[in-house]
Amino acid sequence: MRHVIRRKRSAIVVMLGVMLLGAAFHLKNSRGYTKQHEQYVPLLSSITATDIKDPAVPDEIDANAEDTTIRHSGTKSTSVVKEINLRIEDDHEPYLNRWQRRFASSKARNKKGGYLFFKHIRKAGGTSLRDYFRDVLAYHNITRNIADWRAIKNGPPINKHQIHYVEHEFQTMDWQCPTVDPRWRESMRIIVLRHPIERHLSEFFFSGGGKKFLPVDKQRLSNETYSQELASFLSEQVPKWMNHIGKKNTTTMKGGIEGKFNMVFGRHYADNFQLRALAGCSSGDCLEEKNVTKAQMENIDEFHPSLHSYSDPVPVCTNFFRIDDAPVLFEQCAKPQNVKEHCSMGCDGPCFYPSVAWGEMKSQDVTRAVNALKEFDAVLLMEKLDDQDQSDFLSDVLGVPRDAEFSLANRGSIMNIQVEKKSKREKSRFYRDLLSKLGLKDIQRVLHNENKLEMEFFGHAEKLNAMMIDQWKRENMDT
Repeated sequence: MRHVIRRKRSAIVVMLGVMLLGAAFHLKNSRGYTKQHEQYVPLLSSITATDIKDPAVPDEIDANAEDTTIRHSGTKSTSVVKEINLRIEDDHEPYLNRWQRRFASSKARNKKGGYLFFKHIRKAGGTSLRDYFRDVLAYHNITRNIADWRAIKNGPPINKHQIHYVEHEFQTMDWQCPTVDPRWRESMRIIVLRHPIERHLSEFFFSGGGKKFLPVDKQRLSNETYSQELASFLSEQVPKWMNHIGKKNTTTMKGGIEGKFNMVFGRHYADNFQLRALAGCSSGDCLEEKNVTKAQMENIDEFHPSLHSYSDPVPVCTNFFRIDDAPVLFEQCAKPQNVKEHCSMGCDGPCFYPSVAWGEMKSQDVTRAVNALKEFDAVLLMEKLDDQDQSDFLSDVLGVPRDAEFSLANRGSIMNIQVEKKSKREKSRFYRDLLSKLGLKDIQRVLHNENKLEMEFFGHAEKLNAMMIDQWKRENMDT
């Protein structure tokens, strides 16, 4: 009997040893960067560590990695939805001078240009960032005005090593874009996120029927007549807005966006908005979950990177600025007439191909979205957009002086703002506090319940932002 027990113990020890050796081998081969074109490009697997626990975020977020077979008419391969790990490895690509590292030696490496890619989340400081990026490009001697567009359209080809600006706003981003789209590796990728309830209510006041009280008069909130009128208006109109697309008088219900690639991110209410923005699906089992039809699949296949070759940037089909000193976007690549004449594929840039974001969102979508989020060069929060640390961090990433007049910290208030918010609390909780003051916690509760997964996703985004800033600070201490 003792011999049997010993043999069993020995077998267990051997099995554990094999498992440890396998894990060590996997860790050794999953860390670090691949050297491509004399430039370090991060691998999805380079950020792999234990989960960071948070009482506000459920522990079980698709704990088992899901194997999904990519379904395209011409290809079959395998993709894996990895569980959420947020640790930044010690050998990650440094944040300091990332712009120079990514673009400065473009000509020497015979690269074909690149992109400043901005994933624009509506009502999350996007107009301010667009204006900031215009100044960043100018600092690097890159202009993007109408005259430049006309010169490109009518003249000889421009310098093929140019950096192009592209803004991704009214469509979902395929969560697998960082691994399947070669344009992603030739880009500097920036995103700004915002607390879901704050963002939803900001959209309501801006384009969802709340303009009657735009801007909210903070001084008059103590006036009983004004506050009661505002409370009555919100209690009636916000629920209507949440059940319909667009303004309060529309008759189109939320279900009307099902199956429409370009309607999910319009100026209307869409639950789990920021989650949908990064959890787009273009392949795998999630397409079955979204009930994608054959015709819709053909639409996806037409421009999917696995079936379409993206080589040189198409400058005339990128984004420009309508006015030199104002952040008004000139995006002819999205206009039907120009698409017909010059931009048959629409706007050119990373992730500009159809993916699906309609239907019910699930915990796996949180995992997908966070895996995509980790691949951005800078994940910013609107609530901290003008904080000195966040401003200096972005300046270092984009290779511009921290004390530049156009830096986020020196710009003053956020552009396109509806209510001036001075204190940190107002910047982070204005609309939630407003509902509480007006006795409308039920509306806040409904918004929270409808957007639970987006809240969960945003919690991960907050951690990732903090980790990026912390790592950047450590890099500064070492220089």
